[in-house]
Order: sequence, then C-alpha cells, then structure tokens
Amino acid sequence: MSFASSGSLRRVASGLRADLRRGLWLGLLCALCALCAAACDDAPAERPRSFGGARPVTLQAPPTLEEGREYPLVLVLHGYGANGFLQQAYFGLGDLATRGDALVLAPEGTLDAGGRQFWNADPVCCDFGHLAPDDVGYLGGLVEDVADSWPVDPGAVFLVGHSNGAFMSYRLACERADLFAAIVGLAGNAASVPCQPAEPVSILHVHGTADDVVPYSGAVPSVTQWAGLDGCSGARTRGADTDLEAGLTGAETRTEATAGCPAGVAVDLWSMEGAGHVPTFGATFPQVAWQWLLDHRR
Repeated sequence: MSFASSGSLRRVASGLRADLRRGLWLGLLCALCALCAAACDDAPAERPRSFGGARPVTLQAPPTLEEGREYPLVLVLHGYGANGFLQQAYFGLGDLATRGDALVLAPEGTLDAGGRQFWNADPVCCDFGHLAPDDVGYLGGLVEDVADSWPVDPGAVFLVGHSNGAFMSYRLACERADLFAAIVGLAGNAASVPCQPAEPVSILHVHGTADDVVPYSGAVPSVTQWAGLDGCSGARTRGADTDLEAGLTGAETRTEATAGCPAGVAVDLWSMEGAGHVPTFGATFPQVAWQWLLDHRR
C-alpha cells in the first residue's frame, strides 16, 4: 500500500494539532458539551460509563433512553499523534449522543516512545516502535462490554477513522466483521496483509487527491480490494459531486459507488479533488457521513 515514510508521518503528526485547530473551535466546544452532557445525564445510574480497563474511555450516551429502543454505537478512531477528543471534534460528531442519535466512544491509542498515540493497525502504520498492542482485542472488547450494559443495535455498530484510525478501521473490518456493519475511513488504506472478513462490511473510503502523507494512489486499490471481499460484481459508477471541503471552491468531491454488491452492502469512494491529508470539513461532512452509516446498517 502506498504510504509516506514514518519520518514524514511524524512531521505531520507534530503539526496535526495546529492543523486541526483551524476552524475547529466550534467543534471542540460542541464535543466538550457532549462529554459534559454524557457525564451529567439522567440515564440509569447502574449502567457503567467507563470502559477499557487500563485504557479507559467514557461512553457518551443520550440524556435519556427511549424504552425498547436499540441505539447505534459509533467508535471514532484518531489519527497518529492525535487523540479521541480532537478527532471527534474534527469529524463534527460531538452531538450524536446529546441529540439522542447514538452511543459514542472516542478511545485512545497507545503512546509510543515519542509520546504520540497510535493504533497497531497495519505493518505500514503506525506501530513504529514495535510495541504490538492488541488493538483488535481492545476495541472489539469495548464494543462487547458496552453492548452487555447498554441497548446497542447489533446491526448498527460503526467505525469512523482518520489516517492511522482509518487503517485501524480497515483492520477491524477484516478481523471483527462480526461486530462492525460499516466504516467511514478518511485518508487511510486497506490492509496490506491478507484479509478474510467473516461477512460483508460496508466501506466508505474518503481521500484527498493532494494527500502527501497517505497518498491518494492507495485509495482505488483499497476500494477494489473490498469490492472483491464483499462480493461486489460490478464496476464503480459515478454519482453526484458534493462539497465537503470548506477550503476549496465548488463541489470538489467526486462520489463513486461499486455496482453489483450484495443487498444492503456498499463499497464507495469519495475523492476530494485538491484536498490534503487533513481536509477542512464544512457542516456537510458530518451530516452526509452519518446518513451514509445509517443507510448501511445490517
């Protein structure tokens, strides 16, 4: 899979927080409000909120739970050198829980020798120190533990990841297809090792054509790989262009969907012409990404 050098990725990671701060203050405020609301809501007190053991993460939940309703569960996976809070704010997903739409987890990776958090996603990204944490076990365990205590819709467990988090989303789709119905991956590639998912997983691959960290050249092979894994028999067909990148003029994002997939399964590619590794998303992205996930429940 095409991937920039680890040195290049580390340089990007060192400036990632500054990049994310551009235009994100409102998103950070919304995410903070979501976290506060999750900590202070009136959901049943006996339900645990902290999961993950030595790597704890607080579940964000609706203020009240509707009797008999099962809720989607969304895991937000940060990029290399970022963290769960920043990543959730960047994606604009901070109010999914407070609106009552979903349960949300934004877990943290493992610190490497340089003090940067990473996921052990793939040989090319991003366990540069060879620490080998069992992130498949950790993240899969989070889902299972939350589902034991909260009303999770088993057909609506989703992953949204950026860069290293998108690589990790692809790995989980390979190894825990029993848990995850669909992923939205931004600027990360599919597995560079053999992948045998137990069942189809819907894939939305989002990538900037000017990405100089995880080059766009890996996007089409990733989508082609998953079209085969999911049993899709047709070619990609172009849909309507859309405007996702607030810093670019016009509808810069070319959408393509793979034809001939099994019922309810999608393998889509959204190419952001001229966008880099950390696109500046407008208000449209969280809306369309969330709707895409809802449209691809099992």
